[in-house]
Amino acid sequence: MFQMRSLISLNLIFILFLSACDPVKKSTLSLSPETATKSPVWSSPFMNGFEKALFRTSLDVADKHLTGISIIKKTSDSSFHFTFANEIGLTYFDMEFYRDTYRPDYIFDPINKKSFLKILQSDFSILFFSESAGKKPLRKYIQNGSGEAVYLYLGINLYAWMDTKQNSLTELVGWSNYFDAVIVGFREYENGFPNEIRIMNPKIHMTLTFNFLGH
Repeated sequence: MFQMRSLISLNLIFILFLSACDPVKKSTLSLSPETATKSPVWSSPFMNGFEKALFRTSLDVADKHLTGISIIKKTSDSSFHFTFANEIGLTYFDMEFYRDTYRPDYIFDPINKKSFLKILQSDFSILFFSESAGKKPLRKYIQNGSGEAVYLYLGINLYAWMDTKQNSLTELVGWSNYFDAVIVGFREYENGFPNEIRIMNPKIHMTLTFNFLGH
C-alpha cells in the first residue's frame, strides 16, 4: 500500500512538473467538444519526399545576430545535414542532426556552447521528425481567434496546430524541460512546403528564421 501511494505521489509530481514546463497559454485556447481521436494525419514538411532545400536564414540569440544562407539536406530516413554560412563564406554551423542526438562537424566559436547546442538539437528534432503517425492526441482545443485545431500529445509533450481548411500544419510547440520549450511556426505554404519557418525558444531568447529560396 505504501509503495502504491508513493508511486501515485511520484506520478502526480511528474504531471505537475510537466504542466509547469508547458509553454502554451491555455487562456488562448478553448476545449473542443469533439473527441481528440479524430486528429488528422500530419507530418513535418521535412518528411515524406523532402530531399533538400535552400533558405535565407537569420539567427538571433542573446546578443548575437547572424544572417546568411543555409542548406538542409535529408541524408537518410533518420538524419538531416544542416549548413549555415554568411554571404562571404564564413560558416556558422555544419551539423548532422538525428532524432535524439547530433554530430557537430563545425560550430562558430562564439556560439559553440554545449547547453545551447543541446537545445538546438531538441528544436531540430521537433522540426524534422514530428508526425502524427502512431500517436494518439490526449485533447483537442480550438485556437481563439483563428479557429485552428490544436492537438495535445502529452506522451511526447507536443502540441500541433492545424489549419483545417487548408489541411496544413501551422505550428508545433514542444518541450522536455523548462529551458528547451520551443515554438516552430510554418507560414505561407506553396506546393506543400512553407515559405517561412520560424523557430523560437523564449527562455533563451532565440529566434531562428528560414525563408525558402528553392529546392
